[in-house]
Amino acid sequence: MRKRIILGVCFLCILCMSGCSAFMKEKKTEAEKTDAAQTASEDTQIISEEEQLFGTEKESEPGEESLKSDIKKTDQPQRIICWGDSLTYGQGGNGVTYPSVLAEILHAEIINYGIQGETARQIAIRMGALPMSAGAFLIPQETSPVEVSLWQNGEDPIMMRLGDCAINPCYIEGIEGTLSYRAEDNKYYFTRSEAGEAKEIVEGTKIETYASRDKKTSDIIVLFAGTNLPPDQHTVGELIDMEKQMLEYLQTDRYVVVGLTSKTLIPDIEPINEALAEAFGEHFLDIRSYLLENGLQDAGIEPVKKDRKNLAKGEIPSSLRVDEVHGNEAFYRIIGEQVYRKLKDLGYITEEDEK
Repeated sequence: MRKRIILGVCFLCILCMSGCSAFMKEKKTEAEKTDAAQTASEDTQIISEEEQLFGTEKESEPGEESLKSDIKKTDQPQRIICWGDSLTYGQGGNGVTYPSVLAEILHAEIINYGIQGETARQIAIRMGALPMSAGAFLIPQETSPVEVSLWQNGEDPIMMRLGDCAINPCYIEGIEGTLSYRAEDNKYYFTRSEAGEAKEIVEGTKIETYASRDKKTSDIIVLFAGTNLPPDQHTVGELIDMEKQMLEYLQTDRYVVVGLTSKTLIPDIEPINEALAEAFGEHFLDIRSYLLENGLQDAGIEPVKKDRKNLAKGEIPSSLRVDEVHGNEAFYRIIGEQVYRKLKDLGYITEEDEK
């Protein structure tokens, strides 16, 4: 009767939405391996389900690990993270956003991290690129809200006025919970997710946002920021530096930076977009120029007198907008389609990713 020694299995769970990886070790002699390959079906039934799924740990042939990596990537859908303000949130679009348009086109996980009214700095804080800390406070044993002060570079970062996506659930000293803002008393609160041991938090303790813990180097990033507290041609370098800091933090070279759109709000928009184009090269999407040249035609809209006046002034046609900044359904649909084309041009997505 042949002897077989099968060693234990060890699984390590890693980050949220990342799945799991498994590792197993098995000792066999070369003769036993040969026998195992020839064993009848009743013998193979003793092989565990985990071995069938993940295999046993062994030295790989040249190029084998690369092939396994490529197969794993093919099996998993692309993940596209859209960071921004109200133009990513989709204000005015009646439920249509450029991320939702990407989701219509692609077999991919699309995440909309747009919050109305946020500056590039606030977006960077939610992301984790600019660290946010807590003031000294006590996290109680129970799951009841407790007041907490938030700081970034010595100032109140003014967060969560119109949303908390990418922030919650967050972690303070390893304790999961939810940060919230109450307009009635202008204060922040932390509510732990589960009851547990009370914890004294010291001044300056880092707050880990959900996005900071969930980021993956395989993510495709779309960054659309700068409309709130916009730069002029003399300060556009600050916006560029902030966006570069975000991309460096995310550790990805697969990204698109979307240009600004509203000339009424941003009089220096042409030199600003030129500076962004120079800074980000092929990664830059000049969506304003596309909307000016092709927006009405793509939307199937016959220009009216006001549209022609807008175009003469270098402004997005009124038939594509609900106000000076925000677009309508057609506006966001065009942005989504052009972001898709840019992702395809850069080689981040292929026909296999399309629905």
